[in-house]
Formats: sequence, C-alpha cells, structure tokens
Amino acid sequence: MTVSSLFIAICGIGWIIAYVEALRIGFKDKSYGIPFLTLALNFSWEVYYTFQGYLVFGSHVSTYVNCIWVLIDIGILYTYFKYGHREVKASRSTFYVQASVFLLACFIIQHLAFEQLGIIIGALYVGYLINFLMSFLFVRMYFRRPDLKGQSLLIAIPKCIGTFSTTILFGLIGSKTAGGVHEPILYIGLIIFVTDLIYIYLVARESIALRTVR
Repeated sequence: MTVSSLFIAICGIGWIIAYVEALRIGFKDKSYGIPFLTLALNFSWEVYYTFQGYLVFGSHVSTYVNCIWVLIDIGILYTYFKYGHREVKASRSTFYVQASVFLLACFIIQHLAFEQLGIIIGALYVGYLINFLMSFLFVRMYFRRPDLKGQSLLIAIPKCIGTFSTTILFGLIGSKTAGGVHEPILYIGLIIFVTDLIYIYLVARESIALRTVR
C-alpha cells in the first residue's frame, strides 16, 4: 500500500464509522445525524465521483471507499426524509418537494464543477468546501437542538480524523495523482480541523453533563 492509499484509507474508515453512527443514532433518536444541506451535497458528490472515478481510475481504493459511502448515505438520507419534517416549518408535501429539488440541484452543481475543474481538482476542492460547510453546520446543529439528539462523539471524532488525514496528504505531503501539494487544501483543512475540535468539545461537554444529570 502506498502512502497516498494509506491516508485515503484512514479517511475512508473514519468517515465510514461516522456515517454508520449517524445512521444508527438517526433511527435511535428518530432524527438525522448529518445536516441536510451537506448531506445532499455529500451524497451527490459521492455518487458522481464514484462513477467518474471508476471510469478514469478503475478499481482504485478511493472508488471502493466512495461506493461504501454512497450505500450508507442512502440510509442517512432515508432518516432525513422520515424524520426531518419535524424540524422544519412546512407541510410534509412541501418538505419532500423542497428536499428532492435541492438534491437534484446538488447533482447539477457536481456536474458543473466537474465540467469546469475536471475529476481531480473538482473532487478535491468541492469535497473540501462541502466538508468546510459541514463542520460549521454541525456546530449550528448543536446550538439549534435542545439536547444531543442525532449527535454523537462517534460521528464527530472519526469525521475529524478522516478529514485531517487527507489534509496532511494533499496539503503537506502531496499526491502524484492530485498533482502534488495543494496549499489551499491545507488552509481549508486546518480551519475544518479547528472547527471539528470545537464541535467535539461541545458534544463531549454536553455528554458529560447529561450523564451527571442522570
């Protein structure tokens, strides 16, 4: 296994753990564990670049990881469509239509980014921008919900580790496939890392407080 494959595998495993936990806690709490804005963007990214990645790179570790992400994300999307209407001020029919239209729009965004940036740069930078947004929306989710409903350290910590591993790879070490070192990825990744640490702290503090009360 190459250094690049190792870091990608760490990222993949971290996100798989986070996704499985988001799926589990979504059903447990009758909620959803990933903010829908980034869930839709993430799902469209994974589907689009799994397909394009297979066409370009064939049986690469990133293609297999993306496939697993897609399958788990289908389940997380189900939890959003099943329980998400409880957190929005709209009728069920309006909620379903709006969510479906936005999901379709996300696929169009991925296609436009791919057409303009290509598979490598498109996947890398769009993926990191989605990740950047997700970190801030996790913090927002924490303050919007009255408790840790749909939230868990087993989502926050693996997500942080998984993203940080590819930040090191693409932002410091460099990947031949990705065209070397990308300094903007390092800066974006460090902001994500700090935001993720803040979220981990918030969730850990609340978890301790809830256990103390019980």
